[in-house]
Amino acid sequence: MTNEDPLRALVSSDAAATNRKQLAELVAPYAVIDDKSKEFSFLPPFTALNNRSKIELVLAVAKARHLLFDVEDGLTPNDIIALSVMPEGSVKSGLRNLLSEHKIKKDKGTGHYYIPSYRIAEIKTNLQE
Repeated sequence: MTNEDPLRALVSSDAAATNRKQLAELVAPYAVIDDKSKEFSFLPPFTALNNRSKIELVLAVAKARHLLFDVEDGLTPNDIIALSVMPEGSVKSGLRNLLSEHKIKKDKGTGHYYIPSYRIAEIKTNLQE
């Protein structure tokens, strides 16, 4: 008879791998990251998204780049505006709304906005609806 603790099923040697897989599944249909420049390129399905989803996805791509290349997580509003994926006013108001709804976070030191890891599955589900 085994006295194995049922809670042991919750232990993983690489819990971050699950989040990385979900993040890859979220981003793959919409964007790629250039290996050399670390710049984002957006695929045709990205253009069909509403501005709110575009902001969340841009921040998800930034998180993927952070995990892949050990660069800082998140983007400033000017970084997002420079991508030319939506009007400047939509970027600023979208970030403000997402932040006030606690859907994204802001690093007060750097001014970077980022997606918390726990939201990856939610964003993926929302985009599939």
